[in-house]
Amino acid sequence: MYCVRSSVSVLAQDVCETCSNLISTSLADHLRTQMAFISLTSKAKETPVHVQGILYGSLEYIRLPIFQRLMSHVSELVEMYVGSMNNASQHQTEPQTYTNIGTNIETLWLEYADEAANADTRLFWEDVLTGTMRFRDDFTALTVAYFSAALILLSITVPYPALSSSTLPDPHSTILQVSQYLQTYTVGCAYMRMATPLLLVALHSPEASQRKQATTYFERWMQKSMSGISALALDKIRLHQVRDDQLSGPAF
Repeated sequence: MYCVRSSVSVLAQDVCETCSNLISTSLADHLRTQMAFISLTSKAKETPVHVQGILYGSLEYIRLPIFQRLMSHVSELVEMYVGSMNNASQHQTEPQTYTNIGTNIETLWLEYADEAANADTRLFWEDVLTGTMRFRDDFTALTVAYFSAALILLSITVPYPALSSSTLPDPHSTILQVSQYLQTYTVGCAYMRMATPLLLVALHSPEASQRKQATTYFERWMQKSMSGISALALDKIRLHQVRDDQLSGPAF
C-alpha cells in the first residue's frame, strides 16, 4: 500500500494545486482499474490494498467521485467472483450482500445518468450512419464500460437477479463498443484500463463471437509493449476453458 500511496503523493509535488488534483485523480482512477485486473487474474490470495486511506488521505476527497465509488463495488464483486471460482464449495456470501451491491450499483448508475440529464448531455448514443455507439467523452466511455463490467460480475456471482431494472444496454456488447471507441487496439493506455472489462467478456459472454473478439485484443498486444497484461489475461482465459471442458465432460 505504501508504494501505491507514494505514487499518488509524489505527483502532487512541485505543481499547482489544480494540476496536482487532476493528475492525482487520474492516477487513482488508473490504479483502481489495474488493481481490479490483478485481482481478477490472480491465482493466489493477495494482500488487500486499503484504498480508502489513499482516497481520503493522499487525495483528500470529501465525497468520492462516481467512478471511484463504482470501482469500490467492482473490486468487491471481483473478490466474490475469485472466491467463487477458486473455492466454489466453501464460498458463501449472505444474500443481502448481493442485494445491497446490486441496489447500490443501480442507484449509482441512476445518479450518473441524472447528472448528465441535468447538464443537458447524453452519456452515449448510436451513430445511425455506422451503427456504433458514441460517447460524451473518453472518460464517460470508460465509466460505462465499468458499469457494464459490474453487471457481468453480478450476473455471475448472484444466485438470483440483483437488479430489478437497468437502463444500461447489453454489457458484453457495450464493452466491445467502448473498446472500439477508445481505439483499444492501438492505444496502450486505453488497453490497460479496459483489460478487466474485456477479460470478463472473453470469459463469460454467451456469444462465441464476442468472446473471440475480446480475446483478440489480448492476442494483438501480446507481441507489443503490453505483453505482461496480455499474458495474464490469456492464461486466465486458457485456464477457464480447461475448467469448462472438465465440467462439461466428454462428448458422446
